[in-house]
Amino acid sequence: MIPRFLEGIRFADLTWAGAGPFSTKLFSDFGAEVIKVESLSRPDPVRVGGPFKDGKPGIDRSGYFASRNTRKKSLCMNMKHDESREILFDLIRRSDVVSNNFGPGAMDRLGLGYEDVKAIKPDIIYLSMPMYGEDGPFANLVGVGMTISAVTGLMWQTGYENEAPLGPGTHFPDHAANPYHAAFAVMAALRHRRATGRGMKIDLAQVESTINCMGLSFLEYAVTGEERPRLGNRSAHHAPHGIFRCAGEDEWCAVAVTSDAQWRSFCEILGAKSLADDRSLDSAAGRLAAADRIEADLSRWTAVRTAEEVMHAMQARGVPAGVVAHSKYLIERDAQLAARGYWQTLDHPEIGPSRFTSPPYRLDGERVELARPPLIGEHTEAVLGGILGYGPERIAELRAKGALE
Repeated sequence: MIPRFLEGIRFADLTWAGAGPFSTKLFSDFGAEVIKVESLSRPDPVRVGGPFKDGKPGIDRSGYFASRNTRKKSLCMNMKHDESREILFDLIRRSDVVSNNFGPGAMDRLGLGYEDVKAIKPDIIYLSMPMYGEDGPFANLVGVGMTISAVTGLMWQTGYENEAPLGPGTHFPDHAANPYHAAFAVMAALRHRRATGRGMKIDLAQVESTINCMGLSFLEYAVTGEERPRLGNRSAHHAPHGIFRCAGEDEWCAVAVTSDAQWRSFCEILGAKSLADDRSLDSAAGRLAAADRIEADLSRWTAVRTAEEVMHAMQARGVPAGVVAHSKYLIERDAQLAARGYWQTLDHPEIGPSRFTSPPYRLDGERVELARPPLIGEHTEAVLGGILGYGPERIAELRAKGALE
């Protein structure tokens, strides 16, 4: 039996771009009915930002949008139209969660702030995800994942020693910290409502959430008064520790020696008698001091072997190692992902059969079977008629007035 443990939960989902839609996708994949409220006049930026299937732009051809919006329904309406608020109110009355990741005040200006929504649906769960939260000295500042990476310090700490910061892009804010913290908070609110009958407002400040990724750095600073330096792929505690070029075009393998036993195995794998016989390298401190020399020897050894050969040789002797996998490798050659059924192929009217990533977790040992993302406005009439109870004449009237575009 395919797990759909969130069936019966409905979202009126006004999120867009990265972190917000990824948060609500976690619910739609497990059976919740997530109705994505969209507008042709102001579409979700990832719908029009690509990457596009076969490089051909189109509002329904974005791979980024597709991967973040599986199993959702699309209700297309003009949010600036006079009747749009009443349509949304009707949807909210029949929903369990209202979600948005706009800047502070945006929902209030639409007449959809928490107090407005609570007045018509007292037990609503209201998820708001502004960058700095809805109040405080920086609340009016807005930004995206890259901005959040910068202001939290993730950019500053990611890079090579004595070089400018490189940064991790949007990965942590948009695809790790914020979506999962938001989903956890909504699940807790649903549980609370089930126990008490009361709804809840969730004000998730994305900067505050992302700072969780920096916890160790802040703790170190509190204790030592010193900022953690940029180390590239090296470690402050172990050597060798990094990624090393292998045979082939842009092929790399990560290798980390984290114990004395691993060090002895490492030397045997390389056949590096000079390293094994050097008593100064018997401790982690000694190896750190000689990191340049050790890594030079390792780089010469990996350069004539494939990344998979390096990984298997190291892992067989208990030395942590892994291929630095590009997309093609993950899809075509990664045995672990293949064995776990990580990739699912879904047919889509615009982009055709395409691979999608499964949720990495299982329920009762079973994989969740995905469903394709929606075309823009694909479910407008089904939502208005089937959920809100509007008749054909009312829907035609709204369309003629320009409210459904």
